[in-house]
Amino acid sequence: MADKHKYSMRVTISALKHLGIGLYSSIPAVLAEAVANAWDADATAVAIRTDSDNGRITITDDGHGMSVGDINKKYLCVGYARRENGEGETPRFKRKVMGRKGIGKLSLFSIAETVTVHTVKDGKRNGFRMNIKEMEDSSKLGEPIYHPEPVSADPALEKGTAIILTGMERKIYPNTVRKKLARRFILNGKTPFAIEFDGGRITPGDRGYHKNLQYVWTFGECGAASVSESKAKRFELPPDVKIGNASDRIDGWVGTVETPSQLKDADAGDTTNRIAIMVRGKMAQEDVLGSFEEGGVYSRYVVGEIYADFLDADDVEDIMTTGRQLIKEDDQRYTALKDKIWKDLKTIQNTWTELRNEEGTRAALSIEFMRNPDTRLGRSAAH
Repeated sequence: MADKHKYSMRVTISALKHLGIGLYSSIPAVLAEAVANAWDADATAVAIRTDSDNGRITITDDGHGMSVGDINKKYLCVGYARRENGEGETPRFKRKVMGRKGIGKLSLFSIAETVTVHTVKDGKRNGFRMNIKEMEDSSKLGEPIYHPEPVSADPALEKGTAIILTGMERKIYPNTVRKKLARRFILNGKTPFAIEFDGGRITPGDRGYHKNLQYVWTFGECGAASVSESKAKRFELPPDVKIGNASDRIDGWVGTVETPSQLKDADAGDTTNRIAIMVRGKMAQEDVLGSFEEGGVYSRYVVGEIYADFLDADDVEDIMTTGRQLIKEDDQRYTALKDKIWKDLKTIQNTWTELRNEEGTRAALSIEFMRNPDTRLGRSAAH
């Protein structure tokens, strides 16, 4: 007998806790998963709208949308490995997909009690609602399958998918969320993909530290493009990474600011004194700088982004931990990358020290000139 339910999802309490609620601790991290899904859906834009007063967030993209078959086979299938099913590249823009483990959708329940999905594909509309408490109750009763509630699809949605998060207990701080979301993606305008947040497009400047860069070292064109808005003095570093008997390349940038206080994020009560690892356009690890236990004074002035797509190749073992927010520390590819970054940091330290000494000398001469203009002519006021 055919299943009378339109939508079906097989999930257990342990999966909800360990793969969803337990792995994601912040609103920006969760929204980043939704943005990644929009990217994988060949969207050209994803718009996020927050309603802090009512604890509501809406994420809308203009991607390919989902049919009932797509919903049940892929979206509601926890652990659907799209790359293993020949979907490592998107059909329209030929993008390298960001998703791999198929568990990002569960992250939504770490910040919301109810998730409502509206989607349009080939002119056909579908909608369903999932509730975390209902899912838990279903699992406790020993029912192996949870059936999301069908809802009337939003007639205002012309294409793509809209996800509505409600029942949010955490307070939403839009300015902080915008800034942290900007730091989770490479936004250089080279691909037809825009992230809008509360009516305004997110740009590299929203990261909050580009304007403070004094010196910057780039590894390639993408890194140079990412800091194009900065007026910092620039240098180039070689992009090659030695991995055993093979080699690969990185892109990105590392910069320094004039004072460590410029890396303090007062809005978020945090610091940007980090070097993030970005893979396939999305943050894979928030910081690698701290793992070096670097004691040099210069390290307190450093911020950067390293783009290392070779860490997530389709034909090799997944380097990411289950939560997709950390890299496996003992993987040979990652240790090779760390060795490369460490050597470059030593180069940066030496150059930075020389530049700062030169700046100090110029500042001292400027002060002396203000006190005694005759020093410009190489003679003292006594002559």
